[in-house]
Amino acid sequence: MTKLEIPLHPKLEKILGYPGLAPRVVFYFEPGSDTLMYDDGHSSGSGNSWAYLIWAAHPSVKPHLLRLEGSLLLLDRRERRLYAATREQALTALKEAGATQIELEGVPAHDPGHTWKEAQQMLADFVSWLGSNVARKAA
Repeated sequence: MTKLEIPLHPKLEKILGYPGLAPRVVFYFEPGSDTLMYDDGHSSGSGNSWAYLIWAAHPSVKPHLLRLEGSLLLLDRRERRLYAATREQALTALKEAGATQIELEGVPAHDPGHTWKEAQQMLADFVSWLGSNVARKAA
């Protein structure tokens, strides 16, 4: 796996539509259907494709992703690090994280979700954060 030096919003996984609480989650984009998918080894589904496309096109992110064609993105939620991984590497990482799943017992399996207005505000805040992040790097 390759660690990516991409700035991570504190709620990136939620913004990208991941509703779970697993310590690691994999994201991948299906270009044929324009769909962002997530998988944490226990559940999988479609994410927020628009948020992903906004994030992936941002100047602080795009150059990193262009070099990773065919790679999956593995987010380690505890370390707050993002990695490029092959399918096999991602599966191994998710299985390893499964051993720590016991720590999450008693915690709801999914986030209760957001209203449409809350989701819009979260995306607006995310876009603003991306812009301020570039300004900080340029300074």
